Formats: sequence, C-alpha cells, structure tokens
Amino acid sequence: MKPEDFDKREVVDSMKAASARLGVPLEVVKQCKQQGSEAFRGSRVYLRPLAEMIANRECETDTVLFPVPTDPEASPERISEFCELLRLSIRCGFLRASEIFEILLQQVIDHLCSTSPAATSGHPKRELVDTFDKVTRAIHQGFGIATWLLDDDATDEYLRRSAAALERARKKLFSQPPARHTHK
Repeated sequence: MKPEDFDKREVVDSMKAASARLGVPLEVVKQCKQQGSEAFRGSRVYLRPLAEMIANRECETDTVLFPVPTDPEASPERISEFCELLRLSIRCGFLRASEIFEILLQQVIDHLCSTSPAATSGHPKRELVDTFDKVTRAIHQGFGIATWLLDDDATDEYLRRSAAALERARKKLFSQPPARHTHK
C-alpha cells in the first residue's frame, strides 16, 4: 500500500496490525520503531507516517519488501514476478543450493506424510517403511552430492539438517501409539 492510501489520523493498536494493514513483514515495522519513527505514539501506530518511512526506505532492514503471492486468488502476473525474483535470487547467490534443496526436501516430506492412509492400507508396514527409507535415502544422497558440487561449504550442515528432518518424518509416519488393552 502507498502512504497516500492512509489518512493522517488512521491508527491501529499494534505493530502486528500495522504489518497486516501495510502488507509488510512484522520485522520491518519493528525496525522502524527501533529507529525512532514518529508513527509510534504510546501504544498506537499511525499508519501514514509509518508507510512514508517504509516507502522512503528510511527503515534499514534486510527484509525483502516484495509481497509473496500466498493468496489463492493471486494474479498470474504477481506469481510470475515472484518466480522471477526467486530465479534472480538463485543466480545472484542470495539463495544457496543447500537452502533450495532443504525446501524441496520438505516438500517431499510433506507429500509423503500426506499420502492417504487408504492408498497405503493394503501394504504391510515393513514394506512401507522400506519404500520410505529407499526413496528418502536416494533423495538425501542426491541432494547431498548436488550440494557438495554447488555449495561445498554448506554440505555438512545440509546433510545434518536434512537427515534430522527425514528422521522426524519417519518417526511421525511410522510410530504408533501403544496398543490399549481393555479389561472386561
């Protein structure tokens, strides 16, 4: 939103509300307060001066002020712009290969964890565990090799973090609560 979208007296009661109204990360609002913005008076946050400070880039922060298209009705243009920003981040080295692989691995885990119980109910548990282990081991090793080639100094950290994420997913998927015995 632009500063002129707000009346000079438009106010909210919290930094979180200001963040939501302005469409910026909460960290940006906090940083403006730390830098002494006049938008903060008592427990109130005046939106126009805060929006002006952010628009004039008077607020020092490492946070990217690009709206992430999370809304299901996000326009194709907004999604395309965001994808191009990600591509640029990768090309410029702002987003490392190991970070990309962690994101992809989390998507694999989410997919495996959301697999319908009906789709797997006909298979013995041991077979499901073996399949999970084989698939995730291959992905883990493949991403590990790619990380070593593209992002050598992050390889150990990536392998440690991804192994821990896979182990948590495995436990979540295959641990069963203790059987209850009912006494009659």
